[in-house]
Amino acid sequence: MFLIGNNLKKSALLLLTILLVFTLIIPSVSAEQEEKGHLKDTVVNTGRIVKNIDNNWTFHKGAQGTDENYSAINFNDSSWQKISLPHTWNVEDGSGIEENYKGDGWYRKELDIPASYEGKKLYLQFEAANKEAEVFVNGKSVHTHIGGYSAFTVDITDYVNYGQKNTVAVRVNNEVKDSAPLRGDFTFWGGIYRSVNLLVTDKTHIDVDDYGSNGVYVTIPNDKSIEKNAEVTLSVPVKVNNDDLKSISNSIEVRAEIKDAEGKVRARTELKTDGKKLKSANVSGDIAQYTGKMIVNNPHLWNGTKDPYQYTVEVAVTRKGEVFDQVNEKVGFRYYSIDPNKGFFLNGKSYPLHGVDLHQDRKGYGNAVPYSVRAEDFDLIKEIGANTLRLAHYEHSQYDYDKADEMGLVVWAEMPLVNAMTSTREFSDNAETQLTELIKQNYNHPSIVTWGLENEFGGSGSYMSNTSLTPDEQYAKATELINRLATKAKELDPNRPTTHAIQGNNSRDPEGYKEVLDRHLAWNESGSIDMASFNTYFGWYYNKVGDLANYLDTLHEKHPNVPLGISEYGGGANPYQHDVIDEDFINNWNSAASRGPWQPEEYQNYLHESDWNIISQRPYLWATHVWNMFDFGVAGKNEASTPGINTKGLVSYDRQVKKDAFYFYKAQWNKDDQFVYITSRRYTDRNESITPVKVYSNLKEVTLTVNGKDYGKGRIQQPGVFVWDGVELNDSGNVVSASAKKADGTNVADSVTTWKVVK
Repeated sequence: MFLIGNNLKKSALLLLTILLVFTLIIPSVSAEQEEKGHLKDTVVNTGRIVKNIDNNWTFHKGAQGTDENYSAINFNDSSWQKISLPHTWNVEDGSGIEENYKGDGWYRKELDIPASYEGKKLYLQFEAANKEAEVFVNGKSVHTHIGGYSAFTVDITDYVNYGQKNTVAVRVNNEVKDSAPLRGDFTFWGGIYRSVNLLVTDKTHIDVDDYGSNGVYVTIPNDKSIEKNAEVTLSVPVKVNNDDLKSISNSIEVRAEIKDAEGKVRARTELKTDGKKLKSANVSGDIAQYTGKMIVNNPHLWNGTKDPYQYTVEVAVTRKGEVFDQVNEKVGFRYYSIDPNKGFFLNGKSYPLHGVDLHQDRKGYGNAVPYSVRAEDFDLIKEIGANTLRLAHYEHSQYDYDKADEMGLVVWAEMPLVNAMTSTREFSDNAETQLTELIKQNYNHPSIVTWGLENEFGGSGSYMSNTSLTPDEQYAKATELINRLATKAKELDPNRPTTHAIQGNNSRDPEGYKEVLDRHLAWNESGSIDMASFNTYFGWYYNKVGDLANYLDTLHEKHPNVPLGISEYGGGANPYQHDVIDEDFINNWNSAASRGPWQPEEYQNYLHESDWNIISQRPYLWATHVWNMFDFGVAGKNEASTPGINTKGLVSYDRQVKKDAFYFYKAQWNKDDQFVYITSRRYTDRNESITPVKVYSNLKEVTLTVNGKDYGKGRIQQPGVFVWDGVELNDSGNVVSASAKKADGTNVADSVTTWKVVK
């Protein structure tokens, strides 16, 4: 037994007390949360509490009856499904031959609100719920949010019972109603498919209800001057409690610091309202707009994938010198420009943008993909060597934008105005709201260089369904909406240009398409939208793949002052379907075939090889994006013997198969991870013993041996593509090996042993 003196006893007691308090204020994180990679519960030492509440919900698919009240405190939900977020009710039917369920889904949760939270402000932060979400607290409807891809915040302060259990209920509906998107070639997954947090703040706090943003806006000039002296402008709306507004001591201050990646403070300032302290400022309502400027000398630039360096902006609110609210934001210093003849420039240097489009769903998860699983997608994007992402066709999670910042990926961020609109005021108002949410929630990301305003809007001429308006009247309505959105984008963010994705052609109505094309580019010529890109599927839905070259050159000649790009191109493939792609196959391919049951992998290879050969010779293209990085769910679609899947991905829906075309682009874009890859490797049963062999590699020379016979160096079809003609296979037991030598003299190799001739 150890004896402790009085001083030691006091010290030990103090230490034990500190440990107990520390244990109480750091919330626990369940193993399930760790595994799913959800946001952790955190207590910031400023007093702001962010508590993740993803676990222990109940769920019911279906609308409530006329004599039922699913939001009531005493409603018995014991028969409901027990789930954790993120969650979608379309996991089973979101990628299948039948249309997915669209309607109501109900969520309930008991939420403990400690008595210690009384006197604070309480919010529920939803990262997203598709498409309409009505939030109830203790049986009362508190807020309805319309828009399935943006975050939103609900003030529940006046609806909770402190020191008691509270009932939160959420009615989510994914039906197509009078809001964007109305239709699209992707599943409208229903559910609360991203995380939900409980946020507790002081009554005076950085505004968390400003269109779902975190309330800190950092503006860095898009100008070469930032190389020497970067002037940073901060705008921070602060919700000020009436007691603080009336306080004669004027004790509320807002201060900001910029720290580099090593934690060194590079600049600091006190933010003010109209250049004044709070006491002297004229505050309208309960929001005080705090602004200020800081200078960072010779900043380390965010320089794409080569060097995606970031700083941290810390904004703290104090009362009598004590910090009680704080928001930290990552930012990057960079400037860029787009030249209609020379393409994209980053930090004053030519930086050709080549990359992929991205949807957010995955087999087995739908759109409710945990971040720990989503991480694999970005590993694959890094492996292929893309330097740009088009995050289609809606606002993605903060995780995606954060990863793009960290990896140096240049991003096209897009609102969900897809294909069509309605003529109602409600639709246009909500479209502007969704654009505002997109910009405010993502304002500080250095990766984002443009706001996308529409995708294939109007299709082949019709902007609306079930309307008596003439095509000219529809176009007038569409132009009015586009001008409204473009004006709002410039108002919110004058530093970033706007763009749109125009349908590239239409085999069913080529003359009508030309009129639509001219009308859409008129939005660029008028200065409403800054840049244009095209969803082009030459050789897939229409024409021949080689026609892309003349199409692009003609557009560039006709519109020399409009920066032009490609927002989508490619074609589908079932990686377990194979064929010989000869002239007959190419000539017989048409729109009907592209929607049929046969999509051989070799034809996808042919399309991408041909497309990239054309694209790489046209430096005027400001950015090009392959459609799509991954196969994705389209409920009701049935192509390539894969029901419910759009097969245009470079990687399969379950991420288990990298299609051949993945390695084609890796050979073009990734020069560091040196490799060789034998294509058509899954083409195991062949009808002919004499066959061509094709290899993709990012090395200069590749040699081939088959069953011990040396076929020498491959003929270079185009950079990264090596071909051998007249290779002889045995009826069975073939060993096909390709190898290349690296600069250090070591070899990299690939082999296939599953090919056999079946006669």
